[in-house]
Amino acid sequence: MNEYREIIKDLIQLNLLTKKSGEEIINEIALNLYNDENNHLTQKDVFYKLPVVIRDIILVINLDTELNMQGILGFLENSTGLFLGDTIDTLQRIQAKEDYEILKAINSILEQNNVSTQDLRNNVDNQMEYSITSFSETHSSKYDAMVLEISEVADKLYLYDGDRNLFDYLIQYVDINKNDLVGELNS
Repeated sequence: MNEYREIIKDLIQLNLLTKKSGEEIINEIALNLYNDENNHLTQKDVFYKLPVVIRDIILVINLDTELNMQGILGFLENSTGLFLGDTIDTLQRIQAKEDYEILKAINSILEQNNVSTQDLRNNVDNQMEYSITSFSETHSSKYDAMVLEISEVADKLYLYDGDRNLFDYLIQYVDINKNDLVGELNS
């Protein structure tokens, strides 16, 4: 069994991969991604060993999950935010142009304020476990203007625009790249 197969064996049934549509592949990964046996997949030393199509699926699922649960600020300060640059690259690969530009703009706002998602994550990690605080309490009120700017830009994301669905782009991308993924997993 090759390295890929061992890493993702609990994520998707590889023997059925060739028979599944892009949507079915994404759905199966979404169903299994947050199971305990797959926690290792977002550890950077494991994540970058995954085939790029699998990484892209994971990044879009994580982005969508965080945006739905905690909004853009939750995404940025959570462990998923540590993959902001990769998520931006993914949006470009799947041709989600509007959301690619929006996340690039948000990243630019962070850079202009000399803030990294790692800084945000460190602040969250320094909080008492299970404490409930606002973004301003966790990170400092000096970021209030930055937060307002990020929020205004984020209001244009697919989640708030009924005319586009990020998963439509992802499904099309997976359908186009499925054979390459299968080849990579069988090499």
